[in-house]
Amino acid sequence: MIVERLMNRLANAPVIFRAKVGSLRVDAIVADLARARGTRMLERAEIDRIGQLAGRHLELVLIASWLLHDETFAATPTDSLLGLLDARLGRLAGAIMPRLFVEDAERREELVRTCLAELGRVPDGESPLAAQDRLDVLDSVRRRELLRDARARETAREAERKLRKAELERLRAQEEEAARQAARTTHED
Repeated sequence: MIVERLMNRLANAPVIFRAKVGSLRVDAIVADLARARGTRMLERAEIDRIGQLAGRHLELVLIASWLLHDETFAATPTDSLLGLLDARLGRLAGAIMPRLFVEDAERREELVRTCLAELGRVPDGESPLAAQDRLDVLDSVRRRELLRDARARETAREAERKLRKAELERLRAQEEEAARQAARTTHED
């Protein structure tokens, strides 16, 4: 099956593709990728855009470039390839350390399935819906968003509980004051 083969390709990525980018010219590697697997060569502005990427995003682009050099990705529309490398991998790199996409089996599968999905390919023997369902299960960016949203909802609920508690305490204090006033009025009569 294609997913397992591509995961194996990632697991066996040469050290140069797993290292910190440092002096590597990732823009040149991506230009080579577009020439080998894309439908057109990159324009100067596109190469410059890749050259401006930094940190974890750039590290993940390097790892993905190794994966995307596989024959599975032949004749990929260059614009789709750039969209994957820029936007989608930027979000992934923000959620997960790039080295985990080589070292961890689930993250390897996530990267493989992300690349396949973003480039309009469905794994052998899977329906598009089944492939999307499996990617949804693995999606680190979505999981992170769900956790962030759950924390925000919990924080909002906690704030609401505190407001209700404060309002109840205020009402109790008013009732107690009213009872004291009533007791004083009765006592004075």
